[in-house]
Amino acid sequence: MSIRHSPQLTQPLLDAARSNARCSTGPRSAAGKHNSRMNALEHGERSDPDNHYDVMRALGEDPTQFEALKQELQDSFGTGDAFIEKQIDDLARLYWRRDRLERSQTGLMRRALLELEEAQHRRRKEIEDCTIEVGRAINVTLEEPSDPAARLRLLLSFLGLIRFQVHGRYFLAWQAAALQSFYRKQSGWRGARLCFLLALFAEAGRVAPLVEGDGGGGHEGRPFVATEPADELRYNELVLLLADEVAAVEQEFEYEEKLNEEKTAIERDACLAPSGEEWRMLLRREESLDRAIDRKIKLLMTLRKAATQKPQTLESRSASGEDVGATARTAELRSAPPEDVGSPAPIDEEPSPEGSPMSGPVRIGPSDPRDREGCQAPAVSSAGA
Repeated sequence: MSIRHSPQLTQPLLDAARSNARCSTGPRSAAGKHNSRMNALEHGERSDPDNHYDVMRALGEDPTQFEALKQELQDSFGTGDAFIEKQIDDLARLYWRRDRLERSQTGLMRRALLELEEAQHRRRKEIEDCTIEVGRAINVTLEEPSDPAARLRLLLSFLGLIRFQVHGRYFLAWQAAALQSFYRKQSGWRGARLCFLLALFAEAGRVAPLVEGDGGGGHEGRPFVATEPADELRYNELVLLLADEVAAVEQEFEYEEKLNEEKTAIERDACLAPSGEEWRMLLRREESLDRAIDRKIKLLMTLRKAATQKPQTLESRSASGEDVGATARTAELRSAPPEDVGSPAPIDEEPSPEGSPMSGPVRIGPSDPRDREGCQAPAVSSAGA
C-alpha cells in the first residue's frame, strides 16, 4: 500500500491540466494529420488498406510498379465480376508483400556483410597503428592489442627497431623490460635469451665510461663498448637471435593474415544465410505468404475454369436441342419389338431311327414327296450346255 497521498484536485491544478491537454492534442489540420499518420510506421504489414499507397511511398516503393503488377495479373487471369477483381487485387498485394519480405531478407544479409567489412576495416586500422617507423619512434609502449595479427605486427615493428639500434650498438633498458613483459605470456627459449642479452648490454652501456661524441646525454642509452671477447661473442649471438626472431614473427604474421582471409571468406558466405530469431520470423512469414498465394491462385484458376466451361455447356446444349426429334425416333425404333415380316421358314428335322434328332441326316425343305419332286433340279438341254 502506498503511503503517498494523491494531490487534492484544486482549481489551479485542474486549470493546469486542461492547459496541458490543449497543448498536447496533436495535429488538428487535415494536412498535419495526413503527415503524422505515418510516424509509427515500421514494416507496413498491418497498415490500413486505405493507406496502402502512402505506406509504399513512406517505405521508398513506387505505387506505379504495384499497378503494373496488378495489370499483369489481370491479363493472366482475365477480368470478370467484382469478386474476381477483388481476388486479383488481394493476390497483387500478397505478391507485393512477398517482394517486400525478400528485400527484408536481403537487408539482413547486407547488414551482416557491412558489419563484417567494418570489422575488417578496424582490424586493418589497428595493424597500421601498430606499425613502428624505425627512424621516427624511439620511446614506444607495447600495449598488447586484441587482434592476433596486430599483436604480431607490433612485435615485428618493435623487433625491427631494436635490431636497428643493436647494429649501432645502442641499447635501452626500458626496451628490454618492455620486450620481457611482452614475452611473458609466450614461453620460448629464443625470447627469454633475447631479453636476457638486451638487459645485459643495456646495463653494460649504463656503466660504460663517457666516450667522445656522447653529447652529455646522461647514462641512459649510452652506446655499448665491448671490453672483452666474451662480450663480442654475446653481441654476435644477440644479432643472430634477433634475425631468427624477426624471421619467425614474419612467418607467423603471414600465416595469421592468410588465416584471416579464409575466415573472412567463410564469414562472408555465412552472411548469406543468417540465423537468429529475426531470421526465423522472416522465414515463418515467408511460408505463410506462400501458402496464402497458393490458395489465392487455386481459387482464381477454379473461377477461370468455371467461366470458360459455362459457354461450352450452353453451346453443347443448344447443339443437342436441334436433333431432339431424330434422337427420339432412333430411340423408338430401338425400343420397338421386332415385327414378324419376312421371317425365314422353320427348319424341319426328321428323327433318326434311334429317336435322336442329331443322330440322322438333316433334311431341309418340305416333307411332302410331291414337294420334293418339285424341288428336283430342272433338266438341262444339250443346246444350253
